[in-house]
Amino acid sequence: MLLFSGTYKYSLDEKNRLIIPVKFREILSAEGVDKLYITRGDNHLYVFPLPIFLKLSDKFEAWDFTKEANQDYVRRFFSDAFDVAPDKQGRIMLPKEMCAETGIDREAIIIGALNRMEIWPPDKWKEFREKSTLRGFSANLDAHSRE
Repeated sequence: MLLFSGTYKYSLDEKNRLIIPVKFREILSAEGVDKLYITRGDNHLYVFPLPIFLKLSDKFEAWDFTKEANQDYVRRFFSDAFDVAPDKQGRIMLPKEMCAETGIDREAIIIGALNRMEIWPPDKWKEFREKSTLRGFSANLDAHSRE
């Protein structure tokens, strides 16, 4: 099962490579996943294992494409997406332009977020943590369980 959790801080090397945490690599290996897809979020990068990216693609195909907002989201999401395979040391190459646009410089925070990973600039991750709360979480969970 592809289930990622935890928070890790790593430095990017001179070639803009970032290490995937060992725990996450073990999960990927156990599931036979050797390809990841990276795409841009608002303040971070999403890292999807191939099977999850394919499931997302299937969901997007079911969207009503007569709606401009749906078209815009799909264009943005997929035009920024690229595939990558971790090297033997568990590193992935991050495009410098994408890092610059999200604010990732020499250090990055990698978090597990259910079936995906996210890569954040440390300052934006700290800001998110300071303003986010779990208040109302159980009510939100209960509402979604009834859908």
